[in-house]
Amino acid sequence: MTATAQAATVSSGALRVTVDRGPWHLVVRDGRGRPVLTEATRAGNDAGGRLGFNADGVWRHATRVTAVTRRGTALAATVATDDPAGRRLAVRIVPGADRSLRITSTVSSPAGVTASGAGFAMREDEGFLGFGERSNAVDQRGNDVESYVAEGPYTEKDNVAVAGLLPKDGYHPRLDATYFPMPWFVSTAGYGVLVRNDETSMHHLGSQAKNIWSVETASSTLGLQVFPGPRPVDVVRRLSATLGRQPALVSPAVLGPWFQPDPDETDASAIAQLQAADAPASVGQTYTHYLPCGRNVGRADSERALSAAYHDAGYAATTYFNPMICREYDTAWSAAAAAGVLTKHLDGTPYVYDYMGARRYTVSQVDFSHPQAPAFYGDLLQQAVDNGFDGWMEDFGEYTPLDSLSADGLPAAAEHNRYPLLYHGAAWAFQQRTKRPLLRFVRSGWTGAARTAPIVWGGDPTTDWGFDGLTSAVRNGLTMGLSGVSLWGSDVGGYFGLSLQLGSELLQRWIQVGFASGVMRTESTGTGVVKRPQIFSPDVLPNWRRYAKLRTQLFPYLAAAQEQYDRTGLPLMRQLALLYPDDAIARNLDDEYAFGPDLLVAPVLQDGARTRDVYLPAGTWVNAWRSIEYRPADGSFHVGRARVERGERALTVAAPLEELPMFIRAGAVLPLLPADVDTLSGYGSAPGLVHATDREDRRTLLAFPHGRSRSALGPGEWVDSAAGRGRWTLSLHGRRSRTYELEASLATLAAPFRPCSVTLGGRRLATDAWSWSPSSRRLTARFTTRSGRLAVRACGR
Repeated sequence: MTATAQAATVSSGALRVTVDRGPWHLVVRDGRGRPVLTEATRAGNDAGGRLGFNADGVWRHATRVTAVTRRGTALAATVATDDPAGRRLAVRIVPGADRSLRITSTVSSPAGVTASGAGFAMREDEGFLGFGERSNAVDQRGNDVESYVAEGPYTEKDNVAVAGLLPKDGYHPRLDATYFPMPWFVSTAGYGVLVRNDETSMHHLGSQAKNIWSVETASSTLGLQVFPGPRPVDVVRRLSATLGRQPALVSPAVLGPWFQPDPDETDASAIAQLQAADAPASVGQTYTHYLPCGRNVGRADSERALSAAYHDAGYAATTYFNPMICREYDTAWSAAAAAGVLTKHLDGTPYVYDYMGARRYTVSQVDFSHPQAPAFYGDLLQQAVDNGFDGWMEDFGEYTPLDSLSADGLPAAAEHNRYPLLYHGAAWAFQQRTKRPLLRFVRSGWTGAARTAPIVWGGDPTTDWGFDGLTSAVRNGLTMGLSGVSLWGSDVGGYFGLSLQLGSELLQRWIQVGFASGVMRTESTGTGVVKRPQIFSPDVLPNWRRYAKLRTQLFPYLAAAQEQYDRTGLPLMRQLALLYPDDAIARNLDDEYAFGPDLLVAPVLQDGARTRDVYLPAGTWVNAWRSIEYRPADGSFHVGRARVERGERALTVAAPLEELPMFIRAGAVLPLLPADVDTLSGYGSAPGLVHATDREDRRTLLAFPHGRSRSALGPGEWVDSAAGRGRWTLSLHGRRSRTYELEASLATLAAPFRPCSVTLGGRRLATDAWSWSPSSRRLTARFTTRSGRLAVRACGR
């Protein structure tokens, strides 16, 4: 750090911030001296200029530094402003251990101050990605983005009806409304900025002034944290490491298919239908509302029988909680009031409000900032655990009133947004004390909530194709991934149906998106829904089975990708700016994405569409459904003659209703469980039920050799593929001995050849252990090894 008569600087890793003392001007540069952030100098009555604040409706901005002090590695500056009342800014710039920089500005006298903010120059082609879970866009350039924990969004035609159902502080009728906001973006230019305030903030991304982005927050203090790149993927890695990533996979079942029974059928009927269809599943969802109204009270025997029925069938079982307690649930409500663990009115009495779900509920919410609240809530959660359930929907968290009082004394405007962090944190603390894995799936969130939210789902989408429907579900998953969340999924089929009803085709296309999400989880009911098609419907069940089979068999691939997230923050659903930051087309896409390291998916998002325009990034790609055969008889997948496509171009592909347009990275080796695996859970002992652990010593490998590449075989296991003229080798690095069924398309080689020998560890495989199909150019081989080198050679080699 240096301070001179003209400028002061602070460095953190590859970032360096320079502050000109008069006039005030702040610039953040990277290790090569290139500007990352350049403060705007524009004058205007908004946040889009120098660091400043809004007092009585007028924006005041920094003018010059009057004093600079050094405090360790940090810089503290007193900054004069153009405020006639003489208010100053206390600015601190602190280097972070994560190579980030924190910039904090506080107004000397907060009376009358309604907001703080700053503006920065915006590059001509810069995109702004992230902001938590967003439905309106992946790249928010040109938009105003509010970060406020709330219901929604909802379609414009449903806004009026919805507003009458919800508490006034629980819903803002905006296109960018969201259950899980984060005042954060990753720039396609290779840096990121996080607002460290809990109060509501607003980003203006070129919407107020051309070529300027600005942020304002409803506080007399503005805190910004700048993360370096140089690539967007590096920024997301640093952000997620700083805030905390989702907990490691609590159970393999999370990555399997989840289902909810048809509300018009029994749980037993749903289970029987899936098993009769040979449709695998790992989690069954039940919805007895333990909270808000204690619907479990007096039903312990039936609840235990219900969870046992799912367990016997081989499924983990979930139930339902939210953070509210009905006034009519007097035993729990009175106990909470007596313990002081309810959010209060300013006069100290418990705050009671109404909301509309299946009916109107009059409730108070647990105040998780109270020291005794986590233990109180944990006792309620224990009831579900005692009844045999493996987790629950952890619903709501968006309704904290803005005129309420919490035990920690935090202003309600900040407590409103922090509430999901405290709520899910209390449930996570309970989970850590419980002796078995718990599948908690949450919908609300805020900065830092990921570290206590093992699974996130996207709230209540509309049963439609477009905004707040299937199109938005894809955007939700991508923006969550860009914000540090990997295990995310939507309600397959949607939930909210006041003005729109679910059709069979939409459900089938949503199943395909569910397959290619962090969590594949169905929904069978909804608000305003009349009779809707189900995954059990005769015209839908084959589609569900196909993708449930593929999802289950891909478990080793998915588990390895999730383990990569644990290490690096790279999510399962990967917006292409994370992988191809220099490809201006790829990085702006919001309707196709990488699913793990080797798959590229382009979901069909239009009713009736049977083709899909797809952009392929750089490299060589294999058209999955023109190269892999699905065999309905047993639900298995097999390599055929591969169709290879070159990248960096757009093309139109066939997309019949049963197909999710999908491409495989050439060179990839996809590890699959055997097709007869029924469940990824550890439950069930019925004759014929096949668990993933029953097939731990077997794998199917679908290989598409091309050049040199590395693929995961599972967490901590990998295979290297190397292709040359007249030969191809696979070097496997496993954790245990397995029998591998290899199917490889030699059509993907740059110079295809006919194999004449296959060796393992230098020893030839028996002639009946491998085969070659000249017509499809498919090689099959069966071999057993823990780690070893398989070599395929052409004749004469």
